Amino acid sequence: MCFSASASFTAAGVLAPVGVVAVAMARRRDPARWLPLALTPLLFGAQQALEGMVWLGIESSVPLHDVHLIALAYLGFAFALWPIWMPWISLRLAGERAVLWQRRLMLLLLAVGGLLAALLWLPLLLNPELINPVVHRGSIDYQIQVPGFAPVNQRLVTLIYALIVCLPLLLTPIRRLRWLAGGLALAFTIAQLAFLYAFSSVWCYFSALLSLLVIWVLQGESPCVRPAL
Repeated sequence: MCFSASASFTAAGVLAPVGVVAVAMARRRDPARWLPLALTPLLFGAQQALEGMVWLGIESSVPLHDVHLIALAYLGFAFALWPIWMPWISLRLAGERAVLWQRRLMLLLLAVGGLLAALLWLPLLLNPELINPVVHRGSIDYQIQVPGFAPVNQRLVTLIYALIVCLPLLLTPIRRLRWLAGGLALAFTIAQLAFLYAFSSVWCYFSALLSLLVIWVLQGESPCVRPAL
């Protein structure tokens, strides 16, 4: 499997109209509950567009500083947004249908996600030169050097990250959302086993494609419960 600027821009181009349709569906149902989920394909589309720009920067004569800034924006989604966004949308969707222990666990995952986002992305925000994106075996390896994260720590952090992203979706009472969580977990496993050298890029690409299932999730649930948050 090979990835490229065209693959990223194509994914962005497909996700944009899907996101627009999802937002329209959410607005007709219960916007406070469903709109955050409906926005997810649009956010993934924006992230993929940024990675397409990283590809163009690596393959052309764009100044290295500019490539670092585009990569920083891309990793802002990967490191800062998704560990917070997934627990938050799960809380919105669960509403009063979630039992107390589920809500508490979601809130814990949201707090841990916020802490992890700060630990991963703030060092890069303060020093974008810690990112050195290169093309490695057909994918982008961002070669991130976050201080204090040895290889063993990186593996542990990656596992915690996956739990923060996938587990909240499994805790919701929405069955189709659990299938989405299972897809994300499968994509995580594939990216770990086959694309470890470019894990951040590959898992985000697979996850972006899986966000197309948001339309299917929206079609399968009746909006009858208001969010408790």
